[in-house]
Amino acid sequence: MQIIRSMRKRHLIIVVLICLVNPFLGAQERVKIKKKEFRREAVAGFREAWRSIGEGNKCYDQGLGTFDLARDHYLLAYRYNSDHPGLNYKIGACYLFTDSKYEAIDYLEHAYRLSPEVADDIHLLLGRAFQLVLEFDSAIHHYQAHLNGLKRDEKEANTSLIERRIAECVSGASLTQDPVRVIIKNLGGEVNSRFDDYNPVFAYNDTALFITSRRPVKKAKRNPLDNKFNEDIYRMSFDGNRFDSAVRLNKPFNTRHNDALVDISPDGQMALLYKGHIDGGELQFSAFKAEKNKWTRSKRFSRRVKSKEGEGSACLSPDGKQIFFVSKHRKYSRGGKDILVCSLNEKGKWSSPRNLGAEINSVFDEEGVFLSEDGKTMYFASRGHNSIGGFDIFKSELDDQGNWSLAENLGYPINTPDDELFYITDKKGQYGYYAANREGGFGARDVYRVIYLGAEKEMQLLMRDSLVAGHGGRKTGYLMLPRLLELDTSMLVQGRVLDTIEGKPVVAKLAFINPETGQVESTVISNASGAFKARLSHPGVFGVEISATGYLYYLDILDLIGMSTDERVEKDFYLQPFDVGTKVVLENIYFQIGKAVLRPESFEALDQVAKFMENNPGMKLEISGHTDNTGSLRTNQRLSRERAKAVVDYLIGKGIPSSVLVYEGYADSQPVAPNNTADGREKNRRVEFKVLSK
Repeated sequence: MQIIRSMRKRHLIIVVLICLVNPFLGAQERVKIKKKEFRREAVAGFREAWRSIGEGNKCYDQGLGTFDLARDHYLLAYRYNSDHPGLNYKIGACYLFTDSKYEAIDYLEHAYRLSPEVADDIHLLLGRAFQLVLEFDSAIHHYQAHLNGLKRDEKEANTSLIERRIAECVSGASLTQDPVRVIIKNLGGEVNSRFDDYNPVFAYNDTALFITSRRPVKKAKRNPLDNKFNEDIYRMSFDGNRFDSAVRLNKPFNTRHNDALVDISPDGQMALLYKGHIDGGELQFSAFKAEKNKWTRSKRFSRRVKSKEGEGSACLSPDGKQIFFVSKHRKYSRGGKDILVCSLNEKGKWSSPRNLGAEINSVFDEEGVFLSEDGKTMYFASRGHNSIGGFDIFKSELDDQGNWSLAENLGYPINTPDDELFYITDKKGQYGYYAANREGGFGARDVYRVIYLGAEKEMQLLMRDSLVAGHGGRKTGYLMLPRLLELDTSMLVQGRVLDTIEGKPVVAKLAFINPETGQVESTVISNASGAFKARLSHPGVFGVEISATGYLYYLDILDLIGMSTDERVEKDFYLQPFDVGTKVVLENIYFQIGKAVLRPESFEALDQVAKFMENNPGMKLEISGHTDNTGSLRTNQRLSRERAKAVVDYLIGKGIPSSVLVYEGYADSQPVAPNNTADGREKNRRVEFKVLSK
């Protein structure tokens, strides 16, 4: 009853996501770990491991809110016995329903290999886990296997759900074959935290950004559904290039309850607020009183924008005469939560809600509505249409007759099989911003910027330090570029190229690439003191390619957004030297789960390795595969060696002589981080090269 009562005081993000999680919660609680089966003969540590099982079960049985605690207890027991199917299943289930859901696949697949009948819903959870890592064929196989294994009455209740998941996988397979050309960048630690951060709202000519965050504050309470803190509103200033650190707002924006800012009027004088403690979620407004220099106490926006089911996100039209909002209103909804609109009449009264129709609203949930500056493009999230899983971002265009076009998926990699929500654009419509839980983030849901590139041409994939592992301040991005051409330029960037170890200057070639045109805007050589000067045509995002004898090939992203053309930019670059014995982790190398088959998104990174070797023809490399300590040593030894061989085979296929390449698999014998955390295990699963001679 505690959880049921708590839903009366709703979080905006929980209201959005809880219906997605529920269909996957089935038979987990029926999986028992028996002491006799868990005990291993002649292996020390049983008593402590069994105690961890007991503590984990207590947290597990309490539900989603304590799955992360249960997982940590289970992982302690896992050190004692990593081959118990029930334990692997429970760890996988805990990962699947917490922020580190991409970790689930290894444990669930291991549980299934150990015991195909470990749980009634093992195929369902495996389907979701494979879907999350873009293994759509495997996901469909497991979804279909789950459906085939249901009894007649269970099949009637679950067929539509499974068919929907399969349809998502079909959409995913299609959209991932034709990725959109974008850079997706984490906004960094000034905006994001290790807690959930989402729902971005720009205001005051894009000089201020508001977000909703679930960070701890004094006397903060946790929600029992997910064991996270209440929602609060934060603000940060933005100068067009940098964000200041986030600051929590006072009343009327924040209270001791769940609060979110969903929109600010174009004139900046009215704030739309979500108050989660009122009737399952209510939209309120606060007006700014200039003479008192303060905001008024918030109150209900309108009785027209109100239902017993509660409302969520909303936005105002540019002229302030329409409000678009998300509601599960029984009278107006087509199914699930829909986007409705109310219009302001000549008397200043709001009309009754109107459903935007099947072009926008599916029979599943919609969320996070936003209108462009001209009011002619609507962005929103939906679990329906051709979503590839969870909430995807869609857009619709308004024609001259006032009709909205059929929802269009923004595509991969903007959308993934996980949830993408609360998409907005800046005032110029140049960049998008949205919330997602992506690998390489700060630990939970973060706010990202989407930078759109020009028309597709012959592509290269440009990744930050693509030969060197690391998150670069935990800001990550994807950048796809055409082949390089020459072009005159006009904006000054200057700095030095330095050695990362000794800090000494490096003579290097630097190429600055405009991703919108695919052209090299400037190519320069740093001098004996490492100094360089380059001229670029305009402020924006540029790719930087640097090469120097005796150093690793370097690729980076230079972000000059918001800078003026007469501003002098100071930027130093650091190159990593290589010598005999140097080891380098190959970043962005992906394999099919549990196999030694390279995924296509790995090819561009490996092409850079091939180019690096072509520029250093006397060099000999060892390619090595490494794993974490999950699973058996024999399996990990075989898999790590086969994956290293797959990389070598690819490089040979690119013209690198086999005589300068060797491969080896080291399993988990050379960890670079502890294996007792998800982040550590992720770092240990890697492919490296080692310089044997040069």
